[in-house]
This record gives sequence, C-alpha cells and structure tokens, in this order.
Amino acid sequence: MTLVIQTHGGERRTAQPAPRADITTDALLPEVADTAVDEAADFGFLFPPSGNPGDYLPDNVLAELDELGDRMVPNAPNPPPPQTADPTVTADSSLPTVLTYWGQFLDHELTARTDRETTISRIETALPTKSTAEIEAELKNARSPRFDLDSVYGGLAIGANIPPATGTVISGMRHPNHPEKMRVGTCETGGATTGPIPDGLDHHRDLPRFAQVEQKVRDAYLSLIQNRLSAVEFQKFQVGLDKRAIIGDMRNDENLIIAQFHLSFLRFHNKAVDYLNTHDTGWIADFHSAKTLTKLHYQWLIVDGYLKRICDPAVVDAVLANRARHFFEFRAAYNDRNGGTTLGNVLPLEFSVAAFRFGHTMVRNSYDYNKNFGRPGGLLGDASFELLFDFTGGGSMNGHSRLPENWIIDWDRFVNADPDNSDNIAARVARAIDTQIAPPLGDMIKEGGDFPPGSDLHKLFRQLARRNLRRGLSLRLPTGQALHAHLKSIGAVNSPPIANIGDKLDNKPDLKNFLENSTARLHERTPLWFYCLAEGEGAGGQHLGEVGSWIVASTFIATLLDDPESALSLEFGPTHSPLRMPDDTPIDTIEQWMKFALVLE
Repeated sequence: MTLVIQTHGGERRTAQPAPRADITTDALLPEVADTAVDEAADFGFLFPPSGNPGDYLPDNVLAELDELGDRMVPNAPNPPPPQTADPTVTADSSLPTVLTYWGQFLDHELTARTDRETTISRIETALPTKSTAEIEAELKNARSPRFDLDSVYGGLAIGANIPPATGTVISGMRHPNHPEKMRVGTCETGGATTGPIPDGLDHHRDLPRFAQVEQKVRDAYLSLIQNRLSAVEFQKFQVGLDKRAIIGDMRNDENLIIAQFHLSFLRFHNKAVDYLNTHDTGWIADFHSAKTLTKLHYQWLIVDGYLKRICDPAVVDAVLANRARHFFEFRAAYNDRNGGTTLGNVLPLEFSVAAFRFGHTMVRNSYDYNKNFGRPGGLLGDASFELLFDFTGGGSMNGHSRLPENWIIDWDRFVNADPDNSDNIAARVARAIDTQIAPPLGDMIKEGGDFPPGSDLHKLFRQLARRNLRRGLSLRLPTGQALHAHLKSIGAVNSPPIANIGDKLDNKPDLKNFLENSTARLHERTPLWFYCLAEGEGAGGQHLGEVGSWIVASTFIATLLDDPESALSLEFGPTHSPLRMPDDTPIDTIEQWMKFALVLE
C-alpha cells in the first residue's frame, strides 16, 4: 500500500511524517469481519491542545452528561418504564431521508475506531485517562482518509502485515464469470407471507453473501478471523457465515437502508460496464474504467448532492473558494506536534467524535419503506427501526437465507422529500438536525448484550446520546465555545462563540433551564456534539450551523483535494463523463444515480 504524504501545509510545516515502516500499528489489518484492507491513518485535534481547564469539560460532569443524554431522547425508555417512547414527538426537516444513510456510508468511508472501547477511550468510566498528546500518538484510524470506496472494492491487499488470504477474499467480491463486474446477491422469492417485489426491476438486489462464494474464498475469510476470536466466538461466527455480506466494511450491513445504499454502488459499477460495452465512448468496458467512473460520479455528488444540503451552502462555498486552507493548516500544526510518529493524513477528532454524529438526530422511528412496509401498507403500515436491523447479516436476515424480495427498498420514497404524514404513516423526510434523537436510539435493542439485562451498564450501552457525550469527554474534546473561539480567531468562521447555547434551542425551556443550572455550567461550557446540534437547531434544523458546517465541509473538501485523482482535484463534472441516462442527460443527482444503477424505476 502507498502512503500519501500531505503536502498542503506549505511553509508552516517543519516536521515530516515518518516512513510507514517506522510506525508500528495494527490499523493496517481489517477490523474483525471486515474485508477491506486499509492504510493506517491519524486522528488529531483541530483545537490546539490547551492548558486552560476552561476550554474543556470539568471532571465532575459525568452525572450531568448522562442526564443531558436522557433529556435528548424524548419519552425514552431510559429512564426506565413505565415511561414509553412516543414516535410523534420529534420534529421533521424538509430533507430527503436518503441523506441520513448517505451520511452513514460516508462516515464509514473515512473513519473507524472512535466509537470502540479501547484503553484510550472507555464508555464505562468515561473520564479521560490519557493526555491529548497520548491520544494523538496512540489512537489510529482504521480507514484511509480518502473517498476511495474501499468498502465497495476492498482496498489493495499489499503490505508487510497483510496475509495473502486477504487478496483471496477481496477477489471474491468480483463476479466469478465476469471479472470486470462486482458480485451482487439475488433476493429470496416466494413464500406465504411475502408481498410483491416493490418495483418492476430485477431481483438482484441483495448484497453478495458468503453462501454464494467459492469454498476457497470462505476458507480464506475464516483463516483471517480465527486467530482474532475465542473458540466460542469463532464457532458462532462460522455458523452464521452464509448470511454475512462479502463487502469491505461490515458496518454497511448493520441496517437495511445502508445495505441497499451500498448495493447501489455495486449495481452502478456493473451498469457502467454494460453502458461502455454498448456505447461508442472511447472508454474500454473493463473493471478499471467502471471503478474510475463510479468513484468520480460519487465524489462529485458528495459536494454537490450531499454537502450543500446538510451544511450551510455559504460555508461550503467559502471552503471551496479558499481550497480548505485552514484545514491544511490544522494538518501542518498536527504534524509539527507529532512529526516523529505521524502518518501525514490526520482527520480531526472533533469531526469523527462530534460534528459528524449529527446524523443520529436525523434517524426516524420508522419509515415509509416500500408498498409492502409503508403506503399503502400491503403487509405493515411502515418499516420499524428494529426491523431494518433484523433484515441484515448482522440481524441474521430475520431467519431468511437472503433478503426477501418484499424488502427491496423503494428509493423514490427516500430521494424525494414529502413531508405529508396526514395518514399517520411516516413522512418521507429525515428528522430535523436538532438536539433530540429518535426514541429507539435511547434503548438500542441490538446493544448492551455483554451486560446483564436491566443493569446500569446494559442501559448505558443501549443509550446512544449518553455514549456520544461520554466518548467526547473521554477523548478530551474541547467545549463547543472553545473550538468556536479558535476557529473565529484564525478566520475560519465569522460568527462569535455562542455564550449561552440554550439560546439556540427551539421552545425547550426545561432543557435550557437544566443547562443553565447545571453544576458544570453546560450552557457556556457545552459538549461539542451537543453544541453542533444546537447550532443546527438554531438554524431551523435544515442544515448544520456555521461551526458544524465548517468542520464537516472542510474535512470532506480537504480529503478530496488531497487526492490528485478525485473529482474535485480533476474538476470533474457529470457532463464530462461518458455515462448518460437513457434520455442522454448527465447523472447529476442521487435520484439519477439510483436510476442509472437500476435500483429505482
């Protein structure tokens, strides 16, 4: 694998990253159960580590953080019953629902490990055990800081620490008879309780699963896993192998919407091969051409289809205009602090642990998923949040060997926003970007299994808001006000810090009162995650505020600029592509992407 050295720091840079061979890390190995091979990468602080205690949350804040987390989940079952979740209490945005899971896919492209239990960061204890210098030196990202679709294509299985079996597994992601194409899965058809396929397209709409692959691929995969699990864990893993998706990042099979989103990339690639075969474009209809065009269209859509919807468009335009200058200055400063151990490709902890977790507030309790599980309600009136986790490899396909055809997604309901819920079925929009998360995220039924049911730790690990707040504390994130002041001082943002974050809340007097009367004075020393959410709430819930927008937009745009072959670096646009829709129009929206991939009529 090749280490891409960041060179945009200019004259500010005094410390050069060490060669990869001089740095020992296990981040080069895939996560347990993943297929993708990735380069190790760094995490660091946008906010220059400070000796001022006022820039951080105090040590006595833990109980109040937990209470804040509970207050972020309306009518959540944590605190305990008899209080119950009310699915109607959270506000909607006007954003299409696809943005929630598109964001999750993008997060999985860039980062891994900041939400795991490690010696650096533990949810249970939460109070920091490492200094900022130790966190920067020891916490490594298990994803390359590039939008390279390694979760789709598997990465490059070359490197001193990479077992040969990894290449065998990655080769299994390709179509066995048409190596220029990617492998996809076929849905399960028939059955007494199965509704009709939701559209007039084909049945090849499941992720590829290990039941489909050759024995040598299965054996290679198991050989990579065996030494990283206990005997009991490995036996359980082996029993469930057939239902596992053979994809780069297993997090893309944790809920059905992101699994179907991932599938669109496999289908887009394959359709690109077919298109180049049947049109005189000058492009060769091979794997490389299809992969290149898939990546370029995807990367263009990241800026024009995603960032400009979930961020303040003015902030995105400003970051584009100055070529993410302040982000590259952050990288230079990080390399100056850590020049002897850095890999040169740092991403901000403030991005991964705080700002880009805004998507948790956009999740709905249930979805108008397709005509079987939604309007008109052929089988159920909607698709509950829990069911969307059941019909995946992680949920054991709810007893099925493959995805049933009636669970194929109707992307029209996700890429085109429709706020109408007068029939009491879920609106076809994402929830607002605000300081509330959907009730199911207050008691996540798939989490906490390592602890006795009903115990404090069992409840803690099932409560997402508490987990996010505790993670930010344990990783020594600055307060929202401290980071905002820093960004203002360097000219990255224009607005001053929000002195009282309660002023940004929309008709939540009880929550504002709690913040202002907290011992930790959370209204003026606000956890960064909550600060970014409150900013978005103050902006109307339709996009992030200035600080959140700047962190997310700068991270994405700098990542693209740092790749000389990205759509942004090459100034690629859909009109430059040989690929076209049937009416000869360019593929320039996420709806057009889905239609070209033949996952949307």
